[in-house]
Amino acid sequence: MYMRYLYSLLFYLLLPAVLVRLIWRGLKAPDYLRLWTERFGYGPLLSGAEDVIWIHAVSAGESIAAVPLIRRLQARYPDKLFVVTNMTPTGAERIRTLLGDTVIQCYAPYDLPGMVKRFLRRVKPSLLLIIDTELWPNMIHYCSAMGVKTMLVNGRLSADSARGYARMARLTRSMLNEMTLIASQTRQQGDRFITLGLPEEKLSVTGSIKFDLAIPDNLPGRRDFLRMKLGSDRLIFIAASTHPGEDEIILHAFQRLRKKYRQLMLVIVPRHPERFDIVVRQATACGLKTVCHSEEINCDAETDVLVVDAMGELIYFYAVADFAFVGGSLVPVGGHNMMEAAAFNLPILMGPFLQNFDDIAMLFVEAEAMKIVKDSDSLVQTIERLCSDEDYRNNMGSAAAGVMAENRGTLDRVMNLIEDNYGR
Repeated sequence: MYMRYLYSLLFYLLLPAVLVRLIWRGLKAPDYLRLWTERFGYGPLLSGAEDVIWIHAVSAGESIAAVPLIRRLQARYPDKLFVVTNMTPTGAERIRTLLGDTVIQCYAPYDLPGMVKRFLRRVKPSLLLIIDTELWPNMIHYCSAMGVKTMLVNGRLSADSARGYARMARLTRSMLNEMTLIASQTRQQGDRFITLGLPEEKLSVTGSIKFDLAIPDNLPGRRDFLRMKLGSDRLIFIAASTHPGEDEIILHAFQRLRKKYRQLMLVIVPRHPERFDIVVRQATACGLKTVCHSEEINCDAETDVLVVDAMGELIYFYAVADFAFVGGSLVPVGGHNMMEAAAFNLPILMGPFLQNFDDIAMLFVEAEAMKIVKDSDSLVQTIERLCSDEDYRNNMGSAAAGVMAENRGTLDRVMNLIEDNYGR
């Protein structure tokens, strides 16, 4: 218990720095300061008459993954009220866009005792579902103390993260023991939770809910619109969820490729909105004719690059792409979700930094649906083959679709666990 007190004291001491960082990020992306009081526990004030299910999804990737689960929960528990919390504006935007007013969206409180307790008193949840791995000691402790069942869904724990949690072994063990259940993506990741102190009877291995991707109803019309915007005869290379350091590598590789493959076009989707203008300037500085998606103009034969400077558009661009690079992987971020690209039968390229999806990434590599590229040269070599060999491109895409088909069904398993532990 004293370790949690020590953790809380350290968090209080660091709070001024946390607030400075929030303001700094808000200067670049004003949405970070939107409804900032929610971060201090001033969530929605509910009457207490409602039966509330709380879902926490930290950012955009977790939010997108959570949407099919939330829709299943809404159908199963139509009398419940659903509150979804996020930590980032991109996550909040995805929830508001995809679920609208069918849920209450707000920011999660900072993990300090007073703020967490204030949030719980205002919202009064009976169940907390955490998506992926966003484990906060005070959040979990006070949920347990107030009788709120706490489940980690789509549990992911890389070897690096496990080593980090192991440095706080007593705090981690106490936190894991207070949880109701962890549904991990793979056996290997589940074993890491057990090594850290999770009782084995609280672990279930269900797979990743990201294999059960929900396709938007408006996809066909949106796909046709984008294909017209990009040009029906272009070969589309999409670089998705890119980070600083990756854009430069991709743009320089594309410069070399464009000289040989005039039909090739790059669609680049920066991970964070504050970087939209930066990437446009980088592409232009490379001598590439660049168009912004927000501009209401169609690309012509001379257009080299389209920068997607809008949130929530990635899935639609996957639908018109021919192959995809998935970012956060050429720089030490850990990689982003490759299953969205695979759902559209796309050959997948990623860098070597894959710790966020290590086990799942290997499924695609072993099926020859994904290639690991290490730098600009290997990126160019792989794309050259994809451009020149249609059979190779189609075989990789079919292999990606096969991996997706073999691993679907996680949502059913997760729903069964929730019903067994929360009620049918």
